[in-house]
Amino acid sequence: MASMNARLQTAEHVLFRILIDRYGAKPRSVRYEQDKCLLDVVAEKDLRKIDPKEFEDAANEIISRNLEVKKYFLPRKEAEKVVDLSLVPENINKIRIVEIIGFDKEACAGNHVDNTREIGRMKIMNVEKKEKILIEFTLF
Repeated sequence: MASMNARLQTAEHVLFRILIDRYGAKPRSVRYEQDKCLLDVVAEKDLRKIDPKEFEDAANEIISRNLEVKKYFLPRKEAEKVVDLSLVPENINKIRIVEIIGFDKEACAGNHVDNTREIGRMKIMNVEKKEKILIEFTLF
């Protein structure tokens, strides 16, 4: 089985894409702990007013599709045409792309699974507001 870190990182891509596409969220930061992930986002909607099960069900539906996860490098000039590089330092010219085939494509240097079936199931543990919205999840 894939490491917890690879599973969490790939699950984070799934959840972020859902939050971006469905709720107008913008990712601010992500933090991984031993067995959970904390996402800081800014969103057009107050995500605390949405049942967390809605996020969880949407993510688990995508995860259950058994989507291939490809990792590859592109020169910066090519990568900037297909992914957002706003968080990637300017001096990095070889960009690692993580693509969940048919669902998401992002620049990312972290560990990831090869197929979404390796993630397991997501459980949203908490949605709260500090300066931004903080969403905490784990996998089982």
